[in-house]
This record gives sequence, C-alpha cells and structure tokens, in this order.
Amino acid sequence: MKFKNFLFPIFAGLLATAVLTTTSCDKDDDPVAAPVVTLSAANFTGKTGETASVTATVVAAGGLKSLTITKYLGTTVDASYGTNGSKTVTHESHTETYELNEEGLSTPVRFSFVAEDEKGQTGSADFIITTEASTEYLLTNFNWQWKSKRGKCLDSEPETEQILDCEKDNVYSFNADGTYTLDYGAITGMGGGTCDFDGFRVPTTWTLNAEQTTLTIVSVGAFDPNDVQTEVYNITEANNTTIKSTQTIDLSVFGCGAPYDWKFEWTAKPK
Repeated sequence: MKFKNFLFPIFAGLLATAVLTTTSCDKDDDPVAAPVVTLSAANFTGKTGETASVTATVVAAGGLKSLTITKYLGTTVDASYGTNGSKTVTHESHTETYELNEEGLSTPVRFSFVAEDEKGQTGSADFIITTEASTEYLLTNFNWQWKSKRGKCLDSEPETEQILDCEKDNVYSFNADGTYTLDYGAITGMGGGTCDFDGFRVPTTWTLNAEQTTLTIVSVGAFDPNDVQTEVYNITEANNTTIKSTQTIDLSVFGCGAPYDWKFEWTAKPK
C-alpha cells in the first residue's frame, strides 16, 4: 500500500508534464497566416521621363524575415538592378521609384515583391509599368520630314494639300540640347513659295511646353540675327512613325481671310 502511495505522486507528475508538453506543442503547431503584400497601385502607364512610384506594405503574423524586390524586363530578370536583379529589405513598408525610359518601350517593366516570414511562408504582389514614348523622346531619337501640309487662303475655299515638292525632302533633326538643324534636301532654292528662300534663315532652338503638346521652333535671319522667326506647332498626335500638328497661319497680307489652323503631318526617319 505504501509502495502504491509512493508511486502515485510520480505518475501524477509525469502525467502533468505530458499534458503541459502536449499543450505547448499544440500551441507551436497552431497555423499562422502567410504574409500578405499590399501595393499602393498595381500598375502604372506613363511616358519616358516620368516617374512611377509604388509602396509595398507587408502584414506578417509569423514575423517578417525579409521582403525581396526583383525587377523584370518582360519575363527576364534585369541583372543590373540591385544584386543580380534583386534587393532585400527587412522593414514592413518599402517605396520603390522608377524613371520610365526606353528600356520599357519594347516590353513591360515589372517589380515583384515577395515577403517571407520566420516560418518560411511567403506572399507576393507585382507592380507592372507600361512605357510610352514622350514627344521629346520621339523628336530627339528620330529625324522628321514633312509629309503633308493642308490649309487654305479664303474661308470660302475647301482645305487642300499645300505642300511643295521642294518641302517634301526637308528634314528636321532635333537635338537633346535644344538646338536643331534643317536639311533642305536635293530640291532647294526653287519651286516658289518658301523654297525660294531656303537657307535665308538659320535654325537656332526648339522647345516643348511642360505638357509636351506645343513645339516652338526658332530661327534667325542669315544676314540679320535680330530678325527672329518663331513657329508654333500644336501637337495633336505623336508616335514613333508620325507626328500630327496644327499651326495658325495668317496670310491676310496676301489678301487671304482670317488666320487659319493649317494641318502639318511629319513622318519619322532614322537618325
């Protein structure tokens, strides 16, 4: 009887220890939600020169171990970003900025955010950037040649094609420093109209407004630098093959009616 009484406390202690151990294991094995990555935006579409920005916020119930950001060009990792294409941070909020450039013209740019918690669980989200060519990019990366010039003199007249043969081979080359050149081509100094005065003006500068919708071209007289001519083109469409614009032309001194918005179409040429 005494032996039984001696063993009982031992068995009771072992049982209590087993219960505590089992309870502790159950708590350790309780499921914890995988990390969740939330982005301030899922995508961005803009033009070369603009800046895209996204903030990634991580909720990790199991404790955040790391947040890895990987940059892709299409489906290919961009090894020039971070270290071999990736960088890792350990804070729960991270803002990534990216200036759109020509690399995104041929394929989307993607930033992948992958969060890992202390249990090895992961969660991810992607930020996709679509890049379009800005007017400035188009002007400076191609040469431009007039394809069409439509307008009229009198209000009662229909709008017709006004481009001259000697204008069709004129090629504008816009430089990134704000200067430009004008090659008058093989047909020059003849044909009437403006062509009779080819070379009488010297190209100087070009500018775009902040919205890149107005192109201003300045030239000066070859024999009088104080004779400044400013031409303003309002751009209505721009892509890597065509620029369409209007220019208000006043021909009233020639007996025409009120100023009229002539339509100019430019075509891209390799630079």
